[in-house]
Amino acid sequence: MERVLIVSADMGEGHNATGRALEGAVRQRWPDATVRWIDALEALGPGFGPLFRRIYVANVETTPWLYEFFYRAIGRIAWFAAASRWCTAVWCGRRLAKPVARFAPDLVLSTYPMGTAGLAWLRRRGRLDAPIGAWVSDFAPHPFWVYGSADLTMVMHDVAVEPALRCSPAAHVGVSAPPVRAQFRPGDRTGARQHLDLPPDAFVALVSCGSLGFGDVEETVHELLAADPDVLPVVVCGRNEALAQRLRALPEPRLRVLGWTDEMARYTIASDVVVTNAGGATGLEALACGRPLLMHRPIAAHGRANAALMAAAGLALVSEKDGELTATVRALLSEPERLKAMAEAAARHSETATPLVRALESLVSEARNPAPRRLRAEDSLFLHVATPEVPQQVGAVLLFDPKADGSPVTRADAEHLVSATPGLRARLLPGSGLWRPKWQEDPARSAADVLTDVQVGPDAELDTAVTEAMDEFFSVAVTPEHPVRARLVTGIEGGQGALLIALHHAASDGIAVISALVGQARGKVAVVAPPPAPRRRDFLRRLRSWREPVPGGGDRNFLRRVRARTEPAPGGGVRRGAAAELARGVWALAKAGAAPRVRWEKRIDGPRRHYVRAHLAAPQVRAAARRIGVPTTDLVLALVAEALHRELAADAPERMRVLIPMSIRDTGTFRQLGNHTGAASVDLPTGPMPLPDRVRATHELLAAQVGRGAPRAGNAVVRVLGVLPPWLHHRLARLVYRGTWFSVIASVLPGARAPVVLNGARVRTVYPVLSLAPGVPVAVGLMTWADRFTVCVTVPAGHSARGDRLAAAVTEAFDRLG
Repeated sequence: MERVLIVSADMGEGHNATGRALEGAVRQRWPDATVRWIDALEALGPGFGPLFRRIYVANVETTPWLYEFFYRAIGRIAWFAAASRWCTAVWCGRRLAKPVARFAPDLVLSTYPMGTAGLAWLRRRGRLDAPIGAWVSDFAPHPFWVYGSADLTMVMHDVAVEPALRCSPAAHVGVSAPPVRAQFRPGDRTGARQHLDLPPDAFVALVSCGSLGFGDVEETVHELLAADPDVLPVVVCGRNEALAQRLRALPEPRLRVLGWTDEMARYTIASDVVVTNAGGATGLEALACGRPLLMHRPIAAHGRANAALMAAAGLALVSEKDGELTATVRALLSEPERLKAMAEAAARHSETATPLVRALESLVSEARNPAPRRLRAEDSLFLHVATPEVPQQVGAVLLFDPKADGSPVTRADAEHLVSATPGLRARLLPGSGLWRPKWQEDPARSAADVLTDVQVGPDAELDTAVTEAMDEFFSVAVTPEHPVRARLVTGIEGGQGALLIALHHAASDGIAVISALVGQARGKVAVVAPPPAPRRRDFLRRLRSWREPVPGGGDRNFLRRVRARTEPAPGGGVRRGAAAELARGVWALAKAGAAPRVRWEKRIDGPRRHYVRAHLAAPQVRAAARRIGVPTTDLVLALVAEALHRELAADAPERMRVLIPMSIRDTGTFRQLGNHTGAASVDLPTGPMPLPDRVRATHELLAAQVGRGAPRAGNAVVRVLGVLPPWLHHRLARLVYRGTWFSVIASVLPGARAPVVLNGARVRTVYPVLSLAPGVPVAVGLMTWADRFTVCVTVPAGHSARGDRLAAAVTEAFDRLG
């Protein structure tokens, strides 16, 4: 490391104090490095630094209501925050461009929000290649502090991570040890008091309101003096000489008044508590020394935000009204254990947070924070429609036989398999009313980070162990920040094992999951590629080049059939035919209207789910389908219709609308991240009729829907929604993907016909796990796997008996079909 640039600002002492701490860490790690400073305010042009400082002081002291209004507006009004950040970034970025280019740094560190904004702008325009680290020297981050284009953003406590990610979901956020000079650390209180000539038995309250001495410090002193005769206030006035003179004029022998001092570290170590009103550098110094904080009448905006987060972290007590500080100090004097607990919490944080040197090393050695990419409309849909009660996650359950030597599948085997899961290294950024959802790669994430293992033995019965594991595991939803979870269950009878994988539906569809897992197990390349960034000008081209969806892709030759059906015809007949079919499909969707009403007696009232597994003999399913003259997909969907008829009995409508996702993947998209599906909403026959007639009726209805282009039309509608403004896309997605338009979800997925073996352990069975939709309490996943046709029914936990009956009814119906 040869050249390090520190971007700070002379706005009080907090930003520069953080910069000095970072410079000390740089010189500790790279003693020969050249360190240069840039004042972001001075870089804006002559006179801007003094002007901004005067505006800041005036806002805090004269018009705090205006400062508070602006601060809250930035945090709450998305368009205002976006516009303000953009203007600041462009302005500062252009002014910083030349001095940054002249120095050509190998590492850039920012301690001032406007400086970070400018550096992020330079990065986005390819004018800054060096790693960028931003230290948020306030306890509470706000949108001006946090930018996804910075490689690392360090906040001051775990409680600040979530607010920072709300400001910029694409940011890479870590928790820093307090960025203060090395002298600020837990030390000998008795020795410090002797050096400073402070009474050894007094309750020393160090009052520091920053280098500018903001706030009503005199009132703070009076409240401390009134608390108890043992309280000794030590007031550091910084550069506010007028404040120092007023305090020295008070007839109080216990009061110690200081101006600017170089002994701040010793005074902090000597104190029992530190009293402040902003929570910036003073708060971080107290935290580093393991001293409790009393935030009295926090200043507007960032002072109040800092106080709230410090109190939430158990590091500060906040007082706002007259007499509250006095009462707080008296309570601490009478409850020394409470004071001790606060000091221990401060010391614990300093020990567990990332040291400055280690954070700097990670900036230089680790992969940079990748730029986010916009999600396709098909994937954004599942971010928009997800709710706490109906999370959108899909998955798979793999059951393993023991290896040849009798040993079970191992964690290393599971990690190898999970490493191929689509979305493993993705972070989903849900967006807002102004910004479209995006996704971002997290290069540091590995299969080991998302995999847990559970030992259920000894010799737990297979069905019971797997059912309990599924209900518990899949009832905890994945999050956009961590869209993949996995669990290995061992200890099952006979050395068997189970691997459960859950992933956010916005990250992938079922075909990509199964394809990746099968490829990885067989030792083939199973890399799931990111989708190309969507571009509006490609929309019509994608529609014209559409390949007809295949229900579930269940036919082993479905890709061949897709390619055959899209061979260009003389005169461009495929394109004209596709356009006509799209028009027919849209018309079919438009005239279908709302789904026939189904009387589900219970609503989906939470994320907990119950899963029921069953399987059919695949050779017999194929034989029965050939005998009746229908595809296997149509046959198994007819069995689902029969099960729904038997479950609802007299309440079953003549037709029940089932949403049937259908793959539109081809050889170019087979391993791409995201959802490549259309869907047919088919009114399956659920009224009374003989089962063979139900199979034929199902076949006719499916053929009619696919023939009219319904899957293609559904996919086109989803894409069109993605062209709309983000706020409208969000609302319409929730309008179209709910129980008003369909009552059940059923999907038939392709699996593997030949045996699949993972490091000697045969993958005996795989069950697909589907998500529910708002107002849709039943989903049925079906898949071919070796000699089985597997069935997995998803219902809310309160509908568990229904799930059991539906799975049993599918197998019973097939047995009756013969």
